[in-house]
Amino acid sequence: MRSPLDLYRTTRLLASNTKALEAQVFRRVLYQLDIAAQDSELEQAKALADLRLLWLTVLGLVTDPDNHLSLSLQQSLEQLAYAVIAELDLAAAEQDRAWLIQVTSQIAEGLES
Repeated sequence: MRSPLDLYRTTRLLASNTKALEAQVFRRVLYQLDIAAQDSELEQAKALADLRLLWLTVLGLVTDPDNHLSLSLQQSLEQLAYAVIAELDLAAAEQDRAWLIQVTSQIAEGLES
């Protein structure tokens, strides 16, 4: 049987790795957006679709009743996810891509700290 200290260390290690993995997902989508900006419209559309999927996933996770985050953080992330999705619903020419990148980057940074 493992000691409580060993269990704590294992749980702590898994939690920190999870945050790092989540940050990598955000960074990968940001990288795709950056690369796609220099490519065809099709590649840009694919990168934006990945960004939409990411934020729809965030929305689904923060509205899950079993979510472990505080209610205020859940609500803030839910509002942010809806704002990002609303921006992505605009025509491509009307989207504020700088804002989309900034918001996504800030979440990645928060997960990395």
